Amino acid sequence: MLRTKYKNISIQFVTLLTLCMSFVLVISLLLTSTHAAQPPQQPYYFVDAYQFPGTVYRMQSRKPSVFFRRQSGGISSIVLWRGQLYFCSANDRRIYQRTGKQQERVVFEHRTYIRDIAVDPSGYLYFSMASGAGGDGRIYKLNPPVNKLENDGHFSIASDSRKDPIQVHLKTVDGFWAGDFTFDAQGKLYLCSGNHIPAFIYKVPKENGVYGRPQRVYKDSRGAIKGIAIEPNSADPNNPIFIYYADWEQSIHIFNINDLGRIIAFSFPEKKARRDNRHLSDIAFNIRRP
Repeated sequence: MLRTKYKNISIQFVTLLTLCMSFVLVISLLLTSTHAAQPPQQPYYFVDAYQFPGTVYRMQSRKPSVFFRRQSGGISSIVLWRGQLYFCSANDRRIYQRTGKQQERVVFEHRTYIRDIAVDPSGYLYFSMASGAGGDGRIYKLNPPVNKLENDGHFSIASDSRKDPIQVHLKTVDGFWAGDFTFDAQGKLYLCSGNHIPAFIYKVPKENGVYGRPQRVYKDSRGAIKGIAIEPNSADPNNPIFIYYADWEQSIHIFNINDLGRIIAFSFPEKKARRDNRHLSDIAFNIRRP
């Protein structure tokens, strides 16, 4: 009887030990898989639309540093092409170029507010007009390419774009678009819904030079998706994997196009966010393609 009792205890102990080892193994595999799914995080840049004077931060190894700070005025959207910084404010009609540590110049002025800017792989700069839920939006292409802009030159709307801008119809983007967009390494257009919840990311197909109906690729009911950037895929430039986006609060998220997974890449401490009134609004990579 006593021997049977000890035998039962031994079996229970072995079973418990096996379960514990299996649990540890599963956790280890999950952690390894999560780590492997994370991007290498190339240096990127981001901006807070509510910070004055406007400041562009450079993020490397999860540590932000000041890349550029204006003398006055805000910054809500940024573009970098071979180290050259272009920026705008959503409550301004101008696009600016950084010319020094705290120096800038106007390179384009529009008749109404410019909501966002982006650059395609060929080096052409684009800007958007949008009114949220008030009406359809538009995206215009500028001339010349950024690498051909003279030191004292200015951009102008390309003639074909003036006649036929990219139209963003609200009925195709769940009824709301604040003007936020970007391009990937192939020149494919992506849109996001901006300071609106639930938030969406769309990819816009293009055939024979004509943009089609936006296709939803991601939905987030937890927060906004204000500004987006496609991380350059050095191994396969034609197949991007990660989309970075700012959540209109104090965090930057990374969305995996392949498995729809999301992680937080960076977040300002809550006390600092409250003190500085953080509203992260845009992200950019330093584009170096010819």
